[in-house]
Amino acid sequence: MSVEAREVVMPELQGAEEITVGAWSKRRGEHVAEGETLMEAHTDKVNAEIPSPVSGVVEDLLLDIGDPVKPGQPIARIAPE
Repeated sequence: MSVEAREVVMPELQGAEEITVGAWSKRRGEHVAEGETLMEAHTDKVNAEIPSPVSGVVEDLLLDIGDPVKPGQPIARIAPE
């Protein structure tokens, strides 16, 4: 039985509506631990590290650096181990 990848969504960042992908800390195929930084997000008010909500292998990064992203939008898929 295979376990489906978990979709990771952009969290709310202090009410910001304009969020940009600043950098990815992990690449496709790399392991990420729960709570480990997955990406950096930039707003006009704050730069934030977005942690992974689960441990696993990064299956897909759904956005490129510089892409705009909204709270609740899918940003990555992580396959649990």
